[in-house]
Order: sequence, then structure tokens, then C-alpha cells
Amino acid sequence: MKQLVAIILACSGLMVADADDERIFLDASINGRPVRFIFDTGAGVPFILFSTAAQKLGLKVTPPPADNQLGPGQVAAGLTELCDLQIARTNLAARFSVVNIPGFLKWDAVGVLGWPAVSNNLFSVDFASHTFSFLTNLPATSAGWVKLRISTNVDLLGLELAVRHGRKDILLLDSGSANGMALNAKAWQDWKSAHARQPVTLDAYYTPNMGLVIKEESWAEKISLGSLTLTKVPVMEAGSGEVALATSLQTTFAATLGFAALKRLDVIFDGRRGLAYLRPKSAPPMPYEHDRLGAVFVPENLSSDDLVARVVVGSPAYRAGIRNADVLLKIGGLDTTRWRTDPQVLPLSRFWNGPAGTRLVLTLKRGETTFPSTVTLQNILPPDDSKN
Repeated sequence: MKQLVAIILACSGLMVADADDERIFLDASINGRPVRFIFDTGAGVPFILFSTAAQKLGLKVTPPPADNQLGPGQVAAGLTELCDLQIARTNLAARFSVVNIPGFLKWDAVGVLGWPAVSNNLFSVDFASHTFSFLTNLPATSAGWVKLRISTNVDLLGLELAVRHGRKDILLLDSGSANGMALNAKAWQDWKSAHARQPVTLDAYYTPNMGLVIKEESWAEKISLGSLTLTKVPVMEAGSGEVALATSLQTTFAATLGFAALKRLDVIFDGRRGLAYLRPKSAPPMPYEHDRLGAVFVPENLSSDDLVARVVVGSPAYRAGIRNADVLLKIGGLDTTRWRTDPQVLPLSRFWNGPAGTRLVLTLKRGETTFPSTVTLQNILPPDDSKN
């Protein structure tokens, strides 16, 4: 089992969106104790445990070597003793890679079942219903679907879009991300230039290999990657970690499809032949929860205590007088300065993702001045949730 792990699993419950509803969970047991894993095609090793879970399970963990040389997009991982793992009706002896995560981040699972754990199988995934099914034969209906080769140049799930200048363009599929399509920097800037009037909000998330990340997020009515065209998906710029994981002398990062984009596809993976079959959906998209504030409040680093504002110009937060670097003190009567210790504070997502029309009274600090701001949430990215 590797002690250098490629993983782009994102947690955004602290800052913007609680992504737990945008996961595929698998029930299992470790040494007879029931646990739950996230199925994450954005993980490059078969079995990963979060450090907090390994501790609770009482497992012996060998720490990573002190002289580990991390490659781009990698994170150091410990290694557990040999464990008895049961998933469905399958029993096996397994060692888990152990990844450290900040204690304030809440994932409703003990770890990750990565792409290599299932990569040699034939199976379909329905991301809209959060299920996957093992198949005995490739359905005849898939003959007309977009067919892409599964890359052998990356550890996680990557598909080859095209070959340019001797390098393969790689499309990552990441079921551990709640977002839509994440583009490389040039493609994102080109898209923004062509859609200058498109509304923008922010997404903030944490990944083990990139730490805290803040990105603009918008909406694409139609967007193409080689032979694959998706409609009505969220779109943003990819983080540096996922770009690094799909970039080498043989490959170039094109984009990542997270859960919201994968829900716009029917997908079959034939690991035995190294092929993926994709069929875009034309049905109306499902509601997409997003930051209706147009601002995020995040610590400047993982050891900071202040929740500092990043604001989109023209957003509901901006119109309410909130500016970059303002520090969040309260939401209504809730003291948000105690976010590390008070379990009532996190996730902040329940405030920013509230229904359009919701009024929030925030108490902020700018320099030595404390002031109130009343913000009314609005739908920034379609589709609108019917409850709003």
C-alpha cells in the first residue's frame, strides 16, 4: 500500500456547501466494527482511512517516512496494520493508507474506497440516484454512447480525450467532489471571457493535497470537451492539485467532472477492456445547491481562528456592504468566533445555501470597527430549487 497518496476528495461543509448529499456511500466493516466509506474515483489508492477514524478504531498506524518526497498533488499517508475488511459479501485482508485531516472538518464516513479498488470491473453508475451496479455484460444500448479510453498514465480515474503534440488530454472523473466541471486555467479564462455576463458566486473547500481552496463558480448552459458535450452544469477553475495529478510528460490536464456534472451523464465503466461509455442526459438538471451569499468566510490558513471574507463584486454580500478581509463575528445571535469548539456553528453551509429571500443579520469586524450587515440571499446559479 502506498504511503504517498493521490487524492482530491473535497470537503466544503465549513465554508460553503455541505456535500454529504453528493456522495456515494458504501457500508462495510473493519475488524467487525460497522463503518461507512465514500466511493471516490478521485483517489489513487484502493483504501484510505481518515486519521481520526483510525484512532477511534484503535488501529496501529505506521507513520510515513520523515524524508518522504511529495510529488505534485500527493499527500503523505500512514499505513495501518493488516485489517479484516468486509464490503457487501466480500471479505479481504487489507492495509489502509491513513490521511491526516483537520479535526474541524466533518465527513460522515471513516474513509475512502478509491478507484483502484474497482477499476478492473464492469459496472454502471447512476450518480443521480447515488448507486452503482456490477454488470455481467456490456449493454447493447451503449453502442451509440461516447466511448473514451481509461488512462493508464494516472492512478485515479482519468479518460483520454485526445492526443495533442504527443501528449494525451486527460479528463478526470471525481465522485468525491460535489462540484460540476472544473477547467484548466486557460479554458476557464476563455470561458469567462466568452460569458462575461454570466453570474458568479464562490466555492470554498478543503482537500488533503491542496488545503483550503477558494474558486469562482458559474453556470454553463452548454460546454464541450472533445467529443463529449454536457448541458446545464456548474463550471469553475480546477485546483492546482487535480491539475498536477493529471499532468506529466505523457499527459495534459483538461478538466474534472465532479458529482454535479456526473449526474448529467449515464456512465458505464469496462475496466477489463479499459473503456468508459458516457451518454449525456437531456432531461432538466436537478437542483444545485450553491452559495447564495456571493461570499465565503474562511480562515486564512488552517491554524487561523478568524473567518475572513472573500466577496464577489455585485453579489448580495457586496450590496450589503461586506468587503474582502471583513471578519465574521456572528450570524444572528450565533457566535461564529467559536467555530472550532462550538458544534452549533459548523457547517456554515446551512446559512449560505438557504432559500432565496432568506435574510441574514451578520455581525462583522473591519479593522477596529464592529458593524452589522443584513443580507438577503438570492439564486445566483440555476436551476432554481422548487422550494425557493
